[in-house]
Amino acid sequence: MSTPPYSPFEPDDHTVALFHFDEGEGNQTTDACGDALLTLRAHRQAQWASHPGFGACARFDRRTDDANLLVGPANNDKLHLRPCTAEWTVEAWVRYTGTGGLEEGHTYVNICGTEDEGLGLPIGMRGGWNFSLHSFTRPGTLHDGLYPAARFMGSPRGRDPNHDTSALLLQNAKAGGWTSADPPRIKDNNWHHVAWQFRYLDQTHFFFLDGQLIRRVQLPLPNDLQGRVVNDAENVGVPFVVGGFIHSQDPPKHPAYGNFEGEIDEIRISSIMRYPVADRLSIVRRELPPATCNAPYSVQFSADAASGLVHWALAEGRLPAGLVLDSKTGAISGKPTVALENQPLNLLAAGTTGSTDRHQFHLSVRRGQITTDSLPPAFAGTPYLAKVRTSHMIPPIKWTVAKGALSAGLHLDRDTGELAGTPSNPCICRFLVNAVDAIDQSQQAEISLKVLPAELLVIGPDEHTVVLYDWQGANGRLIPDVMGDEDLTLTWTNIGGDRRVSWPGRSGRFPQDTGHGEHGFVGPQHNAKLDLRTCKDAWTVEAWIRRGGPLQAYGVRADEHHQPFTFGHICGTYDKTERGVWELYLSAHNSPDGSMAPGAHFLGAEPDQELMNLHPWTRPDGLVVDSAKAGIYDTEWHHIAWQYESVEDYHQLFLDGLLIWQMRSPDGRRLVNNRRHDAQFSVSTRLKGFARYGGAFDFLGEGHFFGQIGEIRISSIKRY
Repeated sequence: MSTPPYSPFEPDDHTVALFHFDEGEGNQTTDACGDALLTLRAHRQAQWASHPGFGACARFDRRTDDANLLVGPANNDKLHLRPCTAEWTVEAWVRYTGTGGLEEGHTYVNICGTEDEGLGLPIGMRGGWNFSLHSFTRPGTLHDGLYPAARFMGSPRGRDPNHDTSALLLQNAKAGGWTSADPPRIKDNNWHHVAWQFRYLDQTHFFFLDGQLIRRVQLPLPNDLQGRVVNDAENVGVPFVVGGFIHSQDPPKHPAYGNFEGEIDEIRISSIMRYPVADRLSIVRRELPPATCNAPYSVQFSADAASGLVHWALAEGRLPAGLVLDSKTGAISGKPTVALENQPLNLLAAGTTGSTDRHQFHLSVRRGQITTDSLPPAFAGTPYLAKVRTSHMIPPIKWTVAKGALSAGLHLDRDTGELAGTPSNPCICRFLVNAVDAIDQSQQAEISLKVLPAELLVIGPDEHTVVLYDWQGANGRLIPDVMGDEDLTLTWTNIGGDRRVSWPGRSGRFPQDTGHGEHGFVGPQHNAKLDLRTCKDAWTVEAWIRRGGPLQAYGVRADEHHQPFTFGHICGTYDKTERGVWELYLSAHNSPDGSMAPGAHFLGAEPDQELMNLHPWTRPDGLVVDSAKAGIYDTEWHHIAWQYESVEDYHQLFLDGLLIWQMRSPDGRRLVNNRRHDAQFSVSTRLKGFARYGGAFDFLGEGHFFGQIGEIRISSIKRY
């Protein structure tokens, strides 16, 4: 146990930001290190109190108008912990004076940070951290006790899933990490020192109360892609806030949730861990970076609470051939000569005082490989650039096409592995690429590239366009219809920030969803255009989509952490309650090879007017191409379209401009567009009721889209 100093902190070389709150009056407080950019200003009116032995401090009331929050800058490197490249400590003195239990039965009150739970972000991207008090129980009042807690969110840009430690550090019991069966907690209205420390080396979070380590959480959990701290969020729309969250008032969003009640003093951010995390010699647990076969490798082990020299040895087993352990420094180095996976290394550390610790690590030695098996689509007549990527290959790498041919107009750069040029004609080219690196590793891989028709590159407006969403513009919360119909504006399903991201091969930014149903988009109810009723003779519903992969970022079906992605709602008014008229989707149901194909549902008012599962795998009689050409196997962008023509009562499905399926009057039923309903038009999320900024979205339910969705256009003609 380390006793925190009972006097104001003094800035030192490791202090990133420090707020004494010693002004005692006015509406702002300054950084004690002198950085004027970090000045905090009252949201409306600052309030002050006294901290015995320290002087003035900030006071906060739990109010629904967020009146006395202290707000700093947005996107400031220091307040986003970016100077803390190896480790950090975020700490504060707090006196909570509330009763607790007011956040839907538990207690979660924000001390400070740059992440707001999505409660108030009007536009912009979420991504950052907050440091809080949490009850970890429900009910969770002050009597039940409060603990220091934190969350950290990296950027969701282009990642499925994104780096998010939220539930694991706040309330997920699976993360565990308590240092005793009944750890100390805050159960009174007195002053307490709280601290959160983090170390990148072992991805471990440490929480302290009054100098005592009460919780240790190492992330990610086994087999979990999330939970890793990666500090890569940019252009975050949430400013640094002390004393709560700035809540949305339009519409109101849990207007008091997370607001502090009491006093806060001495917030300090440091680029080191200030407090010891072990009371005896302890080897730092970590994942070892994989080595490359026949290439130089070095990794350094370390120990907490080491006094004097530490002697390192292998307690069991042996190192991979070519590697040696330095018993004095704890470094493994050399050139491994044999490829292997998860070789156990049982390491022993012994201190001069006689204390010892041992831990089993695992080391993999891998051969070089080409990791690219597909490429973003190219477009005829449009310049193209994409790179073939490798892992565990040592530059310089020499590239050649060993078999097959590239599309006319494209070439492979021998030195960079870049495919560049302007393809002339639509085609699918498959070729074998060869790579030889600096240590004579040679690898080959079959790669496919689609060159699509030029007219698919940009889905734009014309006289036949009924509705068009292109997702561009400064505001990610309100997505207008490009044709100017304000009634068709889309809004967030739930307040969650601007989730539009870019992707290689496309221009612009498009929404990304991890498939858990919370962050889709919704439009109006009872709209003739969105129910396809203005398309009297024909229609085309089309979209660009990119599936995130075979496993979604949540769920329990595939394993403890992941849900298979076998069906995804792209857009339409048909919802979880089976209301609405139509749905365009991507599905692997009944797939012969696991690939996903576009499909549609369309419902009339009567049961005998239902047209369900207009889909190549469910109705293979409608296939007009080989099934291998009808499915999506990769995570690249693809264009899909559903066409209907009323005179012949003909449905057609297209993938990347190719007709893949068609059927006249499925089940002998003509399409009848006569259904009345109260469902909303939605994108990426299958609703279970009315949703606008937090309504009846189907959180963690099935049927949501996983990946990205690009332009969506409804037209009153057959376009393809």
